[in-house]
Amino acid sequence: MGRPLIAVSSGREGLETAFGVVSCTKLTSAYTDAVWAAGGQPVIFPVTSEPVTDLLTRMDGLLLTGGGDLDPSMYGEVPEPGVYGIQADRDAFETTLYREAVALGLPILGLCRGMQLINVLRGGNLVQDIEGHWQENPPTRTSHDVTVTPGAALATVAGPTGVLAVNSYHHQALRTIGEGLTVTARCGDVVEAVEATDADIVAVAWHPEHLAASDQHQRTLFEEFIKRASVTARSAARS
Repeated sequence: MGRPLIAVSSGREGLETAFGVVSCTKLTSAYTDAVWAAGGQPVIFPVTSEPVTDLLTRMDGLLLTGGGDLDPSMYGEVPEPGVYGIQADRDAFETTLYREAVALGLPILGLCRGMQLINVLRGGNLVQDIEGHWQENPPTRTSHDVTVTPGAALATVAGPTGVLAVNSYHHQALRTIGEGLTVTARCGDVVEAVEATDADIVAVAWHPEHLAASDQHQRTLFEEFIKRASVTARSAARS
């Protein structure tokens, strides 16, 4: 059996080229490297101006990646001064991806912005600016620990200590938790992970893709995601 196909969301960025500044698909290779190392086949999904349905019918899982901030209008607020990188077309495109993945029963892994998007689409909201969670050291190094809830899917990643050392590059945090989500990791009062009670969703606030090559715990997060996607692939093959 081949590798399960993992849809990986991406953003856009202006890039200086021989043709001037042009809009380009933006995605750090750390995401696709981590998916591949865990046994999956990453498939990059660029933002399109008119999201179409049936994008994920041949996929086995969805990885919602990090990036700039969601438009606060998605949760009924106006942007505060610290908000940056809003891309309305990306918000709309990833909303379509998320809803289709849930409808198809695909496993979803949300990272940083991805976790925030999941929370907002389930009726939650965000603290638009927090302090102390944007590290100065490289993303391949950890910044602080998170405490994982016993019995959560993430507990398999954390191991017997229930504690994970993570990096930290988010200036926003979950405030009101969306419908059907359970908080499964914290750093003090800051929510660091959620899981869904009604869908196959694990989402974290940190960037495990930068740690997976050197940290078995973070690698396990991707491996468990790919295992769940493999079950999806086998089910699709039988249907």
